[in-house]
Amino acid sequence: MLLAALLLLLLFVFPIWQITLIAPQYPDGISLYIWINQITGDSPSTLQNINILNHYVGMKFIEPDAIPELSYFPYIIGGMSIAGIVIAIWGKRILYLIWSSVLGILGLLGIYDFYLWEYDYGHNLSPEAPIKVPGMAYQPPLFGEKYLLNFLAKSYPELGTYFMFIAILLAFTAFFIGRRRNKKIKAGIKATQLAAILTLPLTIVSCEIKQAPINYGSDACHYCKMTIVDPQHAAELVNNNGKVFKYDAIECMVNFLQNNSTSDYTLFLVNDYQNPKKLIDAKNANYVISPAISSPMGANLSAFSERTEMDKIIKDAGGTYYTWEQLKNYFKNQ
Repeated sequence: MLLAALLLLLLFVFPIWQITLIAPQYPDGISLYIWINQITGDSPSTLQNINILNHYVGMKFIEPDAIPELSYFPYIIGGMSIAGIVIAIWGKRILYLIWSSVLGILGLLGIYDFYLWEYDYGHNLSPEAPIKVPGMAYQPPLFGEKYLLNFLAKSYPELGTYFMFIAILLAFTAFFIGRRRNKKIKAGIKATQLAAILTLPLTIVSCEIKQAPINYGSDACHYCKMTIVDPQHAAELVNNNGKVFKYDAIECMVNFLQNNSTSDYTLFLVNDYQNPKKLIDAKNANYVISPAISSPMGANLSAFSERTEMDKIIKDAGGTYYTWEQLKNYFKNQ
């Protein structure tokens, strides 16, 4: 859309139409170029020579300053270009279609105005003309080639018109691509909704947030990759999507959480030292680091569901008590 708006500015650089006259006295032809703001020729004397020829058959002189369209066309093109840039920045897709449609209508009106201009010059002849041919009109063709007495008149669009057409096409393409993309998005949403309905039972089962049994002797620790064999110190995490992560020691799980967000996980589980293979809520467990109990990775860390049992160990063999939050801070400072 932005490229379409900028292409219009090339109408100030290139002419929009060309009329060429070829005759025995002008075997190479003389060309008239029509711009949005001026009329020029292939040489400084072209316009003068054409006016001399027009005088003989009674046609009016071509005086660019007397043609009002050449004064306000630049404002129309400049305004459309600025509007196109604003629309491109705004990004509202329906405006692409409106802009391209307006520009297309302006182009058609411009061609129709050009036709009326040709008609006026070719039909409103002076009765005092030196050369009079009854029933003869000298209107050049709007598009194509036509003989006018001994002159072959050729009328074709120039680069400016092509750039304007490309601008219209680009803006419409921008609208069409955006429309097709929106349809794909809507179709994708519908397909996703249908898939969600069809797979809902499976999704509920597969994404259910629940603990999984640890297969001692075969499951590997997610943190240290060691095989899990100790049923009194293993641990487990379950993330918000129901995926399970198993650890051979509580310290492995806590170290893993130091580098990962706890908000991504729903279940925090540790083995109860007094009840091997029984997973309990890690946040409500009681922890002790005691030289009397060795853990798989050497932290001497164990978890208890009942604090009374843990206190006995601390009293008899020594050790330090920790809550879940205290334990995380302890490992964070290690």
